[in-house]
Amino acid sequence: MEKMDHFSHIHPLLLKQEKNNNRVLCSGCENTISGPVFSCELCNYNLHKTCAEMPRHVKHPFHPEHPLVLLSTSPYEGRYICDSCRGIFQNFVYHCYICGYDLDVSCASLCNPDDDHKHEFMSVTNPQQFVCYACGLQGKEGLACLCTICQIWVHSSCAELPLAVRIKNHDHPLKLTYALHHFYGFWGKITCGVCNGEMSAAFAGYFCSMCRFPVHLKCLQDLRDEWEAVIEDEKSSTDYETGSLDVDFGYSFFGHEHVLKLTDEESDLQYSGKLCDGCVQPITPPLLSCEEENCAFILHQSCVELPRTKLHPFHAHPLTLLPKAPNYDGIYRCDGCKRLSNGFVYRCDGCQFDLDVCCGSLQERIEHESHMHPLLLKKTTVARQCKGCHRWSKYVFVCDVCEDFAIDCGCATLPLKAWYMYDKHPLSLNYFVEEGLREYECGICNEKICPKQWFYYCDDCDSGVHPYCVEDKSRRVKFGGSFQYDVHSHPLALVEETDQNTKCEACGELCNGWTLECGECKSYFHREGQCFWKEFKKSAKYLELSGAMRHRYAANVLASTPNVRTK
Repeated sequence: MEKMDHFSHIHPLLLKQEKNNNRVLCSGCENTISGPVFSCELCNYNLHKTCAEMPRHVKHPFHPEHPLVLLSTSPYEGRYICDSCRGIFQNFVYHCYICGYDLDVSCASLCNPDDDHKHEFMSVTNPQQFVCYACGLQGKEGLACLCTICQIWVHSSCAELPLAVRIKNHDHPLKLTYALHHFYGFWGKITCGVCNGEMSAAFAGYFCSMCRFPVHLKCLQDLRDEWEAVIEDEKSSTDYETGSLDVDFGYSFFGHEHVLKLTDEESDLQYSGKLCDGCVQPITPPLLSCEEENCAFILHQSCVELPRTKLHPFHAHPLTLLPKAPNYDGIYRCDGCKRLSNGFVYRCDGCQFDLDVCCGSLQERIEHESHMHPLLLKKTTVARQCKGCHRWSKYVFVCDVCEDFAIDCGCATLPLKAWYMYDKHPLSLNYFVEEGLREYECGICNEKICPKQWFYYCDDCDSGVHPYCVEDKSRRVKFGGSFQYDVHSHPLALVEETDQNTKCEACGELCNGWTLECGECKSYFHREGQCFWKEFKKSAKYLELSGAMRHRYAANVLASTPNVRTK
């Protein structure tokens, strides 16, 4: 029996044949169930096979300006209105985060344009303005070209372009394709190989799959004397498969210049205790490690395969995966869970919005031990109070059944068991408030623990500690490495603590907490506190900025210092 793990549901779904049943509705399209259906054996969740297999991202003729992303529930507080049929729906929706355009799955299924479009266009009069499905530019009312099969409109000049061409200064033929998003993602940034201008992977272009060489349609139209059409048999050499792509592990995108080696042996103990440079979590095979002798760069295979761009419920714009945050030395505070990290970051540069890999990869629907119902990941219009820590946040998991239940990302991702150095027993995360529960004193900071908030508890010692004290400030920070700071001529490594008598070269005070260490001359500098802040304001990057840009840059660096605590 075929099994599927679907993004919309926490449990596996099994394929079965269902007779027409008016009492059972599809949890996707909200129509009655019949025919092949994926069902959950643990709860009343059913999806038509066609609904379960719908792609997460599409470019649709009804809204060619931007790609649409498939969501499992309405992106609004209540139901949504389909912008095509004007029907009102609650569940599956193809949504544009930029325009707020919504399509129910039935309307979205009316047109399925071919990525390698080879149908003939019909020259007709369009009574209104349109966005060309090929080049993405605005088209005026009047004579245009329509594909009656795919229902897409294009400029007459775009419809006349050949399926494959040869251009000067490139050895291979270029193929006309509407499938650039298979290589770069819908929101990937591409540079045209002719004009060096930015291209959108959501629209058509000419492409050499052997060299990954893309060209604007407009560039080919402007340079008609510098290319020639390719005949059918020669063109066949440019065909490529878009169903699966091998990851190029040598990409400079990952910020690493050396070759990475794949290790998939589960019993390999040499990586025990090490952290992934991507998600900054303990590493286990399968993984990729650097083959250079003195380089400790290491990644989970799953982190190598992370999508380069993605849409997230927490932010309206696409987020781009970067190997290091651009904040000073790569340390940043995640806008989702508020934890510090120096691993990979999903970032919207225009809004300076950052999510670490863990928050960026959160499932949109989860089951959590603290609550009886499934929880949905949302950015709410009004801040909600977290049941775990009582902080207020708009980035939360909410329950659609219990309107007053919400937990933030930090509490949702707390481990069930934890340890700290002053207790030899494991600590269990306590969710449930008991009447008359006495107030414990945190075994780490010695402050009172609110009995109405979650805390870690040792049953053997009858003691408790705050979750943020157990986590400490370094849970998603990897120490070591090297970075060139302005304060010193040699690269400095980030270390969590030093010997008791180590003094800062800048201020002469003892180094407590995060410290920058020079391996060559054994010099030390503060990475937190007033000393670090004073030295940062002398840095070349800070001084070259002015006004609002300098203020924003300084605010980001201040937020990334460990002495700024968000309780």
